Amino acid sequence: MALLVVIIGLLLLIGITGEGREELTPVEDLLLGIFAPLQTFFSSAGRQMQSLYDAVVSFHELKAENERLREELSYYEGQLIHLQELQKKNHHYRQMLGFMDNSDFELLPAEVIARDPSQWFGSITINRGYLDGVTREAAVITERGLVGMVSTVSPNSSQIILITDPRLAVSAKVQRSRDPGVTGIIESYDIDQAYLKMSTLTPECNVQPGDVIVTSGLGGIFPEGIAIGIVKEIVDDQFSLVMSIMVEPSVNFNRLEEVFIILGTKGRAPLHEEGDEKSLEEAGEEEQ
Repeated sequence: MALLVVIIGLLLLIGITGEGREELTPVEDLLLGIFAPLQTFFSSAGRQMQSLYDAVVSFHELKAENERLREELSYYEGQLIHLQELQKKNHHYRQMLGFMDNSDFELLPAEVIARDPSQWFGSITINRGYLDGVTREAAVITERGLVGMVSTVSPNSSQIILITDPRLAVSAKVQRSRDPGVTGIIESYDIDQAYLKMSTLTPECNVQPGDVIVTSGLGGIFPEGIAIGIVKEIVDDQFSLVMSIMVEPSVNFNRLEEVFIILGTKGRAPLHEEGDEKSLEEAGEEEQ
């Protein structure tokens, strides 16, 4: 009843004050003075609440958009890395094809598919076997130089003994001086497996740091003139009658991925006939 009375009174007040007037009544003026600040406060609070709500909604939208953009960026970064890797492989394969075309040898490309962790500088396995024409004791090279020799052959794979393996010795000479009859033996270097040692050189032979060491062709296993490495330093031994030098290999055996097997000389018969049963020890003796 009280609420009904108040409502009727307000309606009457509206009816009385609703007629056209130029001035406000004292009651209206009082009420406006009281409620105007409240209206201003609630209007400002409403705008702030709306702004806060809009900011929260916008934050969630931006967060979702940021996550989507991160995923897209990660995808495109992966695509870029893949494209760069394909570019490098394409460039590398072009170099390999160019090397094969310009080589005097019949070359068979192969990929390194395994290597023994316990003999990292000893042997590797490639994805070519006797079904591809690979034979034992065939020389293995890259476009940079000598890698080693085929030791065992299976139908679809072969094992390569590297020149850094103590079991293999290679007859070599100094490319610059080319002194007739002056050859040495390239072997693994016990002190540092990343280097090679060239021994049995006479003390008066013409060799100096920076010289290129190449295969001599003696023994018939490794063709003449294949790069082996660069002379790093001369190993002095006042008690020895022969001189030794430390050689840095031309091939980076840590990053060996593709190799070439020498099947023969272009236009000539293969260097090694299938069925050759000579052992690695005999091969080393021949090279020496």
